[in-house]
Amino acid sequence: MSGAQLRVIEDHSLEHFAHEAALGLAEFDNAELGPENLSLRLSLSLWMHRAGIGLRGARDSLLALREALIDASGLDGRTEPVPLVVADPTTSALSLARYVDGLLRRAAHATATTRVEVAERALASMAG
Repeated sequence: MSGAQLRVIEDHSLEHFAHEAALGLAEFDNAELGPENLSLRLSLSLWMHRAGIGLRGARDSLLALREALIDASGLDGRTEPVPLVVADPTTSALSLARYVDGLLRRAAHATATTRVEVAERALASMAG
């Protein structure tokens, strides 16, 4: 395969992506998450490019963000829905991003804060 490169993904790249995704999703509205709207797809691509990660790294980072949001909000991880991670990396990343959007809404409601505030709380717990 010409042009293929092996690149090691560092932890800070996953953290960078989590930061971009958490705060970006916190600013989204429902219309931007619709299947016909390209905002989510383009945003994920931009966040991945800025962080220097691929789809698998994005999935791993979104799953880590899920855990941090549950912890930061005090939601019960045993009753919080578990997102379906399918084999197709693109579909999986988009599905996880939509799930995290819903989780941000639930977490903000549970903490009586904004989506941005709960995202920042989760990111702080991931960094520390």
